[in-house]
Amino acid sequence: MPEPASSPRAGRRGIVATWIVLPLLLLAAGASLLPLVETNAWWIRSLDFARVQLLIALAILVLLYPVVAPRRGAVVWAGVVLGLAGAGYHLYRLHPYASFMDEAMIAGTCTPDRRLRIMIANVQESHEEPGPFLDLVADTAPDVLLVMETDAFWDDALQPLDMRFPHRVQSIPEDAAFGMHAFSHRPFVEPRFVDLFGSGTPTLTTGLALASGETVQFYGMHPRPPLAWSQPTTMRDAHLLSVALEVHDGEAPAILAGDFNAVPWERTMRRALRIGGLLDPRVGRGWRPTFMTGSLLVSWPLDQVLAQDGFTLAELEVLPDFGSDHYPVLADLCRDPGAGARQAAPALEQGDLEEARTAIEAARALRGESGS
Repeated sequence: MPEPASSPRAGRRGIVATWIVLPLLLLAAGASLLPLVETNAWWIRSLDFARVQLLIALAILVLLYPVVAPRRGAVVWAGVVLGLAGAGYHLYRLHPYASFMDEAMIAGTCTPDRRLRIMIANVQESHEEPGPFLDLVADTAPDVLLVMETDAFWDDALQPLDMRFPHRVQSIPEDAAFGMHAFSHRPFVEPRFVDLFGSGTPTLTTGLALASGETVQFYGMHPRPPLAWSQPTTMRDAHLLSVALEVHDGEAPAILAGDFNAVPWERTMRRALRIGGLLDPRVGRGWRPTFMTGSLLVSWPLDQVLAQDGFTLAELEVLPDFGSDHYPVLADLCRDPGAGARQAAPALEQGDLEEARTAIEAARALRGESGS
């Protein structure tokens, strides 16, 4: 028998529904749909990071709201529909990473001369216990190691790796939080660090000479994240897109790796993938968060290894915590020139190149640079 609307219990439920559940439902739905707005505002674009968390919140609230509401009238169903719209948008953005979807990069065996085992790690500048990290490198045995957020302390702490890797390059800018070191068993070919837009965040661009005799292009990246009030996404977006344009215009098969401070389902990341003809190994394998260690609420896949369709994937692994706020990532790639016939990088869409150039000009304007 339905509970009378005037009963004390129904009244309490009405208070909970009106003043707690409904506002939370509207807030979560609004936060879910706000990133549809074309803007560089940090507080809108940062909402893209939390799609998994917002999806879970909406699922709980959509189920809870009709239960606690004393009457299931138009307002209740309007709230449910709005919540379902937000949840549906999250599912649309996140579904490519589900394990039942086709994998973007096919798996395959690899001969040693075409293998490139890449490990990336943001060591966190304030973390000063290198022992567990050095042990992890020894256990993982990568061919190429990219280390980010290095400073003078880490420059000294990483010295033992010189005995393990014959090739090393590094850049420690004045803002030491964005220092970068790279170690390799394969020779670097014309390595250089560039400071895109004067942002103080070095980007490594180098060839890597494989044992097969082929040279592939490698980019190590760590753009600045969007931060409250002080940093919109302008510089980060331009950083990602400018490298994607360079890959688009390049001839050697390319790999992009690093802490991108962006999640793979963001609009800018998807555009960078299309422009660079890049494959995301997370597609079809799970979203695999890398930041922040030990947290379920703040849990995002910021650290990424992307490759063009001339590479296949033998292994993708998020490695154990070594004390940083990021988990390291291992991607075991194989150079396979014929792989493009069996896997397809996302195709350019109309307006992609123009939007990328507009983003780059916005970053130049923000830094007071002239266009070239």
